[in-house]
Amino acid sequence: MSKSKKLVFIHIPKTAGTSLRLLLESNYKESERIGIYSHENLDQRLADALADPKIKCIYGHFPLRPVVVESDALVMTLMREPIARSMSHYNHYSKRMNEKHAKLMEGIESPEDFTKLVQSNNRQTAFLSGYLNQKEFLKDPTVLDKALKNFDRLDAVGFTEHYAASIAYFGTILGWKNTQAEHHNKGGKKSVEPGAIWSTMNNYDLPLYTAALERFAPILKNYEGMAPRVPKPPLSVRVKNYLRALSSKF
Repeated sequence: MSKSKKLVFIHIPKTAGTSLRLLLESNYKESERIGIYSHENLDQRLADALADPKIKCIYGHFPLRPVVVESDALVMTLMREPIARSMSHYNHYSKRMNEKHAKLMEGIESPEDFTKLVQSNNRQTAFLSGYLNQKEFLKDPTVLDKALKNFDRLDAVGFTEHYAASIAYFGTILGWKNTQAEHHNKGGKKSVEPGAIWSTMNNYDLPLYTAALERFAPILKNYEGMAPRVPKPPLSVRVKNYLRALSSKF
């Protein structure tokens, strides 16, 4: 794969994508990247970014839309064990850190209540099947097949559970200068216990994740334990550190 191609990174919520987003921001100049975290005019915004020769990296909470499938961009994503992802998603929303989350979580005090939210169900299948309307997604019995078929369009898939190897893999493909794997936006200690309710939320995501592991995880074995690339500090910082070290000898 050519590292000169444009990158589209599909950031599925609660898959360590925030940590990867910070890596993207360290590897691409501000003028070279665009983050899309709203679905308003999504297809047009994606088309504009794909057509813009200055943009090298597009990332955000958007599904694998036809405009991306039909492009020649490199498409990547991170996936996570579905029940762990759902529990993290529930805990994150439960903190009600913003007005949107507070509104979504009105009257929701348990995992059973959480299933009422369309956003709680089979989130990874929704993103990889390309659905923009979650309510329509829930009515389509073929979504798992669509998501599995779209594996053919993904150039690289990483896994939260193999995060360092995933970053090394992505960085090798794309020629990143920084592949230091750091974890950000952790959900903290889980306040809920595993149970059958989580499986009902992930009846498509569980087989999707199993299929993804079978297809993509073996590739990551080649990157396990690989030393990260860490960019050198600016020259002014290196000179300052050198002078400080030199002065300490006297």
